[in-house]
Amino acid sequence: EGGASESKSTSVPKAKRPQPPLETGGRVLVRETMPGRVHFIGEVHYAKGEWCGVELDEPLGKNNGTIKGVSYFSCEHQHGIMVRPAECTAVDA
Repeated sequence: EGGASESKSTSVPKAKRPQPPLETGGRVLVRETMPGRVHFIGEVHYAKGEWCGVELDEPLGKNNGTIKGVSYFSCEHQHGIMVRPAECTAVDA
C-alpha cells in the first residue's frame, strides 16, 4: 500500500521575488493600485517608525506633502500620501 507516495495538495505560501529597495525618486505602486514617486523616506513627527512620502500620479492622496504643519516633501494638493514602506512596491519607471 503506497502510503508515502500519496500526493496531497498543500497550500504553501508563494515565494516572493526579492523586492527592489525603495528609494527617493523611485517609482512605486501604493497599496497595489496607486502609482507614484517616492519623495520622502524616514521618520515623521506624528507617528513611530519609518514612513514613505509618495507623490501619486492621480489626485487620490490626502495632502501636498505637508502633514500637521510639517513639510516632508512638496507636490500638488491631494497628490501626496504618507504610508508605511510595506504598502509600497517598487516598480520600473
